[in-house]
Amino acid sequence: MKLLLILVVFSFITSEFCEAKVFSRCTLSRQLLKYKGIQKSYLGTWVCLIEKVSKRDTKAFLAKSSGKKFYGLYQIPNEWCKEKKRGGLCNIACEALLDDDIRDDTACALQIAEKHGFQYWSKWTTRCKNDNFITTEIYKCPDLMRLTPERSLSSSSRRSPPRLRRSAHNSRRISKVTRFRRSRRIN
Repeated sequence: MKLLLILVVFSFITSEFCEAKVFSRCTLSRQLLKYKGIQKSYLGTWVCLIEKVSKRDTKAFLAKSSGKKFYGLYQIPNEWCKEKKRGGLCNIACEALLDDDIRDDTACALQIAEKHGFQYWSKWTTRCKNDNFITTEIYKCPDLMRLTPERSLSSSSRRSPPRLRRSAHNSRRISKVTRFRRSRRIN
């Protein structure tokens, strides 16, 4: 009987922890790229924010002495959610921000960023703003290497887009067409 009780308690405790997930930078980056609102140019900013506020832990929770509570991966304040039922500015239950499904968390964080910008999160301002270290690190992830902003910028700066590039042959042809049109206007 004691063994059964211990197994029930143990399974309850482990099921409670199974809902949480601590992401690696690469996994988090890949996951964020799946969502429409996350632009590739801001991927490093989002990953840095998440890393600094919650250490990439979906179960992160902070209760301040003032009564303000912060939930989940983005440490979303309780004004944006409502405890035990849907509500708040994001129309979400606060407990939903503590599971490993980050779609609703990300949707709410996007709303916050759209309304207030990244400076809404004080840790972003003090620890991520003007710091490209994490951006550089995430583009070292094997499946993100081809998306590096440096590669896309450097390759486009070396050569003109195809429609703007002119060969000597095309230039001569264009000047002949221009002369022909001018001559028709004069006549």
